[in-house]
Amino acid sequence: MFEKLNQINWLAVLVAGFAMFMIGGIWYGAAFAKLWQRLHGYTDEQVKAMQKARPPQVFFSIMLFAYIVGALAMSFLVVNLDIRSAFSGAVLGAFLWLFATTAIGLTDHITRTRPFAAYVLDSAYQLVAFMAAGAILGVWR
Repeated sequence: MFEKLNQINWLAVLVAGFAMFMIGGIWYGAAFAKLWQRLHGYTDEQVKAMQKARPPQVFFSIMLFAYIVGALAMSFLVVNLDIRSAFSGAVLGAFLWLFATTAIGLTDHITRTRPFAAYVLDSAYQLVAFMAAGAILGVWR
């Protein structure tokens, strides 16, 4: 299984990780920032305090690193499953979303008092990001 590591397209991994990061920026920035804040029950003051606690360079660097690591793991699966198309990569992304976001995310959600819509908003982002990364990795081998 590990003998196929040399087949990983490292540039595609970086691009897929960056794509997940950028989709998140659009999703939680321009598209749904206020909805996310309201659904999670944060005031403007709480958001400012969170931003102060995690300076942007730390926050975004760690986030980008995490998405690149995720893209690397997905690339490992793409190579070992011999996925060679955007569609098949997107299906793999949806399958991984089903496990990572649905299974794990729901267990996290039931321990919190946030509305179900908060889970749906966050989960929908993950689905789009996972499918986009899978499509990139699947087509760009």
